[in-house]
Amino acid sequence: MKKIGKLFAIISIFSIVSCDIEPIDPAIDLDDINTPAPVFKADFSGETWIADQVAAQVGGDFITIGGIKGSQDEGFGFIIEANQVGTYPANTNLLAYTPANSDYGYWSANPEDENENTGSITITNINTVAKTISGTFQFKGYWSDTDVTNILPVQFTNGVFTNIPYTDYEDENADSFFAKVNGVDFVDTDILVASVNDIIGIGAKNAQFESITIGVNESLDVGTYSITGNTTDMVQATYKLDENTSLLSSSGVVKVTEKTIDRIKGTFSFTVTNGATTYVISSGEFDVAY
Repeated sequence: MKKIGKLFAIISIFSIVSCDIEPIDPAIDLDDINTPAPVFKADFSGETWIADQVAAQVGGDFITIGGIKGSQDEGFGFIIEANQVGTYPANTNLLAYTPANSDYGYWSANPEDENENTGSITITNINTVAKTISGTFQFKGYWSDTDVTNILPVQFTNGVFTNIPYTDYEDENADSFFAKVNGVDFVDTDILVASVNDIIGIGAKNAQFESITIGVNESLDVGTYSITGNTTDMVQATYKLDENTSLLSSSGVVKVTEKTIDRIKGTFSFTVTNGATTYVISSGEFDVAY
C-alpha cells in the first residue's frame, strides 16, 4: 500500500464498533418508546443503501459510527477526530464503505492528493441523556488497495444517520503509549489500535490534536527494524501536526520487544521535517492489544 493506505491502517471501523452493534428491528412499535428507531442510509450507484445494524462510540477526541447490512460485513464506518456537534472534512478524518466479503473499501481520501476536498460529515446532535448520535454525510470514496488502479471512485450522497445508540469509549485493554517530541512529553488523550491489511497500526493523539502513529507489519517478530520512508518498509511512523499536516518519517527505528497473538510491545524513535523545522520523536514506548 502507498502512503495514504499506511496512514489509515491504524483504523478498523468494524473492529471498533462491532462489540456494541445493535440490530434495527423492523417490528419496533414507535409509539411504545420515547426514542425513535435508528436509521443509517446513503445513496450510491443509483440505489439507496440502508443498514440493518448500527453502533457508535463517543469518547476523548473521537467519534466512531458504523452501519452494517447483512452478515458479510458490508457497511459504512466513520472515525471523526471530534467530540461535539459540527461539520468535519472527510479527507482528514476517515469515512469508509466496505463491500461484502472484502478486505478493502472506498475511503474518503485521494491516495494521489491527500488535500483533495472529498466531502464532509456533520454531527447534528449528541443526546447525552438518550445516548444517541445523529448527523449527515457525503463523500467521494477511493479504493483503498492502491496497487489496483482501474477501480473508479464512488460518490456517496444523501447520507443520514439518526438516533444511533452510542456507548462511552473505555480502554479495556490497559493500552499504554509514551513519547517525547523535541524533549517534551507527548501526553496522549486517546490511543487507537487496529490490525488492517496485515498492518498493526498504533496511534495516539493529544489534546492539541497532534498525533503519533506507528505501523508494524503483522509478520514481524521480536527484533529491531529501520524506518526509511519507503512504502515497502515493514515499519513506518508519522507525526501529525494538525488536521492538514501529516509528516511521514524517513529516519528512525522500531524495536519489537514482545509479541503474542493479540498483543505487541516495543519502543521507537524517529525524526520528521516540515520545511526547515525538524521534530525529534524519542523515548517512544507502546504496549497495546491489537
